[in-house]
Amino acid sequence: MSNDHGEAQIRKVLSTFHEDLLNLPADVDLIDSRLINSLTFITFIQNLIDVSGCEPDLDAVPIAKLRTIDGLAEVFFGANATAGQVAQ
Repeated sequence: MSNDHGEAQIRKVLSTFHEDLLNLPADVDLIDSRLINSLTFITFIQNLIDVSGCEPDLDAVPIAKLRTIDGLAEVFFGANATAGQVAQ
């Protein structure tokens, strides 16, 4: 799957929390910008697991990759996503 497809899927999931997140730049830190809070983050990640069919080992994924649309697309929809890990 392409990262464009992954970004589109992530934006779709984000839009269930906030409609205005559809046009968000892919490199914005979702947590620092307070677009996603800690409780929402857990639900958001579970929704990405459901949509992608990939359950990465989140302990092995660099935290920075879980903070942006670009990073999340790599983790959940990138070439290594089916392996469950993304190389640092």
